[in-house]
Amino acid sequence: MVDKCFGSNGKNGCNILTVRKCQQDKCSFYKSTQELEEDRKKAYLLLAALPPDMQRYISDKYYNGRMPWVKSNCAV
Repeated sequence: MVDKCFGSNGKNGCNILTVRKCQQDKCSFYKSTQELEEDRKKAYLLLAALPPDMQRYISDKYYNGRMPWVKSNCAV
């Protein structure tokens, strides 16, 4: 179960949260890598639908000027 979570460090720990031990399915942040990819695609679709000036603002603020949603396979 632990190794199936996208945040697993492979040593029963977490790369996302500051916890000593992985809580496995009790963790509200638990997500498989497939679920992470699906959520990311949904977010990219929403970002791609925004006006260009808003996309630029978000890319500058949160993505160091990059727009990964433009090059992804989930274009609008």
